[in-house]
Amino acid sequence: MLTRTEDLPSVTRRMTAGQMLVDGATVNAVADSLHLSAQTVRRYKTIVEDGGLAALKQMSVGGRPSVLDHAALIWIASALHGSAREHGFPSDAWTNSRVRELISRQFGVHYSRVYTWQIVSNLGLGHRLSKSAR
Repeated sequence: MLTRTEDLPSVTRRMTAGQMLVDGATVNAVADSLHLSAQTVRRYKTIVEDGGLAALKQMSVGGRPSVLDHAALIWIASALHGSAREHGFPSDAWTNSRVRELISRQFGVHYSRVYTWQIVSNLGLGHRLSKSAR
């Protein structure tokens, strides 16, 4: 249901860099090969030297922590499996705008159209959204 962190392209590239370093590649070779800055690769190298590839895998993917916790995401997924009408909307269809409104009403946070789409996609439910009327 939720996108696994290790499946993100940035994490895959980070882990490839770490494996290359473990295999003996130089910082510059890794940076050139993976289009990373030498500074980033040096940071990865320090992490790998101190804690191995497992420590590198545990690094944050960045960004602010989500206001929505796991329970909130489960609630949203459950709502999306049902009808929008069950949540006070005039029809059964879910749209990005309706999901944004639902999140705002339920959790008191306001998200952009793009971030709302990301949440729904990460839940594996992008197919549940209808195109809104233009």
